[in-house]
Amino acid sequence: MLSGYWHFVPEVLVVGGALVALFGEFMPGRGRGAAYTAAALAGLAALLVTFGGTGGPMVFGQVEPDGIARFARAGVAGLTAVWALWVAGRGMPDERRRDAVALAMFAAAGGMLLCMAEDLIVMYIALELSTMPAYVLMGYRRGDVSGLEGALKYFLLAMLTSIVMLYGLSFLYGISGYTAFADLTLEGSGVLGLVAVLLTLVGLLAKMSAAPFHYWAPDAYAGAMPESVAFVSTVPKVAGIAVMARLLGAIAPEMPELVTVVALASAASMLLGNLAALPQSDLRRLMAYSGVAHTGYLLMALAPGTNAGYTAAVFYAVAYAVPSMAVMLVAAEEGTGLTDLAQLAARRPWLAWSTVVWLLSLIGIPPLVGFFGKLFLFGAAVDGELWVLVILGILTSVVSAGYYFRIVREMFFGEVVASQPASPVAEPRASAVALVLLLLATIAVGVGASPLLAGLGALLG
Repeated sequence: MLSGYWHFVPEVLVVGGALVALFGEFMPGRGRGAAYTAAALAGLAALLVTFGGTGGPMVFGQVEPDGIARFARAGVAGLTAVWALWVAGRGMPDERRRDAVALAMFAAAGGMLLCMAEDLIVMYIALELSTMPAYVLMGYRRGDVSGLEGALKYFLLAMLTSIVMLYGLSFLYGISGYTAFADLTLEGSGVLGLVAVLLTLVGLLAKMSAAPFHYWAPDAYAGAMPESVAFVSTVPKVAGIAVMARLLGAIAPEMPELVTVVALASAASMLLGNLAALPQSDLRRLMAYSGVAHTGYLLMALAPGTNAGYTAAVFYAVAYAVPSMAVMLVAAEEGTGLTDLAQLAARRPWLAWSTVVWLLSLIGIPPLVGFFGKLFLFGAAVDGELWVLVILGILTSVVSAGYYFRIVREMFFGEVVASQPASPVAEPRASAVALVLLLLATIAVGVGASPLLAGLGALLG
């Protein structure tokens, strides 16, 4: 059991993995060996978080490794480990592989700290640390104009919304006189308090690509390498939802107007995300709009302002991240166009059927993790009497089946183009192991969803 400042050991391990990747040229195997080592350190960090227990407020109350932090940190570290393992097995040049893994590790360390944040200053610094490396990952191909354009859009919008959020944080501090979440008092602040909260939410919603701040995501994803998208579209979102649940838990009781604000963002994200994904033929753009839609589902659980909703949102953030990362890694291996997946069932049957499982989880089909995640989300919204959001969530989940099953159709019934390999191809063992781990997580976390959520709620209190 971890206690005291030993709770920070997982973050230290992840930072150590980043440093190993940076100086991987001096290791056996160079970039590949550095990626394996970083993946092992991130995996060890996930295990320490999982079995290390929880603790009370630390560092003068600025961080708290409670139940939400424990689950979200384990998810961030575990997903980062799997991603690094996949990268270790694939054919990037060694120096580029090292850079990518180092950036991801630094982002993961920031995300893990963000999950524990109980202070406005810690939240802002950790949020920037978790997203700044993502700007570089999205524009990783320096010779690709479209990739650099998408990364620049991401950077400019993120910087703008970060400044807006910082302005809101200054208002929150000015009103309450404190930066600790527990000491934020907005009672009697009137319009100024609402403006402060709205400005703060702008930055958080933009980081999670929620409507109407989602416009950067499709272009940034479409120009980036699929493996970069696999990380950026999932891991930072888990940390963002965790800290948003913590912040709303502190201020929502004194600000009932937040229910309407978060509910509107949820409805807009579900509608725009699912409808815009329908005509997409590029997997990266399709999954970008899918991510917007799933952010809407997450916000639906946060809107009621209840502990049940917060725990359901954090659980579903991980439940969404696992299959979403897997689908993007498949795109990295096979191609980003839907037609690139044609006859995948004939070339790599196990991968095609695994992809079906991941897509069914994203739709919300039992007994996979996505089904239970959505069930808990809808349950939290029902308890908060947000019936319109529940109905909209169910209807848009049905709509999502339309574009997810387009992928299934291509894998099993699509016409093979001449440039595609007609026979099975060899694949690196490490990348296959990473995908198998994501498949097992999709099934296992679904089977153990109820006790996991019950335990998370009990730890949160």
